[in-house]
Order: sequence, then structure tokens, then C-alpha cells
Amino acid sequence: MTNADNALLDILVEERRIKKVLYRYCEANDSADYALLLTVFHPDATDEHVGIVSGPISEVLPKMASMRKRFSATQHVLSNIDIEVDGAIASSRCQVAAHHCFESDGQSYHLVAHGRFIDRLELRNSEWRIARRVAHTDFMLTRRIETTLPSPF
Repeated sequence: MTNADNALLDILVEERRIKKVLYRYCEANDSADYALLLTVFHPDATDEHVGIVSGPISEVLPKMASMRKRFSATQHVLSNIDIEVDGAIASSRCQVAAHHCFESDGQSYHLVAHGRFIDRLELRNSEWRIARRVAHTDFMLTRRIETTLPSPF
């Protein structure tokens, strides 16, 4: 392999390690695993879910955990992940589709939110974590779940 091949391989390895951080965020949210969620961000990170919650991660994560309790189930799906690595700093952009099920006034609802995560990640102590996240919601849709229809299952 050439030096260029080795350099490309190194970048691909780092991109894969960063994707695992992004996926871990989804898994931590969807399983309501607060301890796992703490492993996604550097302790001094900031998170801005535009229009929802913003601030140091030490303040945002407890708020997110509290919000998660309102949902009986969630699912976060990432796509169009684009990562740029520059040494120990990386930037990533991805699309996110978030599904949330909840109850209100005896009715079941499904909220779908689509948006983007724009992240700055830093490699510290050989570990990639998010140092700054900005999450934009592009649209949301809430529908009542009809429970009287027959299920095919």
C-alpha cells in the first residue's frame, strides 16, 4: 500500500469511529440509557436543540432525560452522514428522523420530527466525543394512533 492508501485508510477508520459515536447517541436516547448518553459528549460540550433546549451538556442531558420520560417509545434514525476529519477535530452533518410515541388525554400519538445534527467532535484521550451539537428541526408531524383498526400481526 502507498502512503496515500494508508492515509485514506486512517481517515476511513476515524470516520467509522465517529459514526459509532453518532449511533451511540441514538441508542442511548431510544433505550433511555442516561449513562450511555454521557459517553457521547465531552464533559464540557454544548448542545443546542434549536427552539427546544440549549446550553452546557451538564444542563441539557438531564432535561433531555426528563423529556424522554414522556414518551413510551422513541426511535432515532440517521442518514446522509457526512464527516470531515482534520487531525483531532472532526465535523459531521447528518439527517435525523425521530419518532416518538406518547399518550395524551387517553389517546395515543405518534410524533415524527425530521431534522439535522451538525456536530463538532474532538479526539481526546484516544476517544471521539461530541464537543458541540446544533440540532435543527426541519418539520414535525403528530398523528393520533388509531387503535381500533385490526392488526395484521
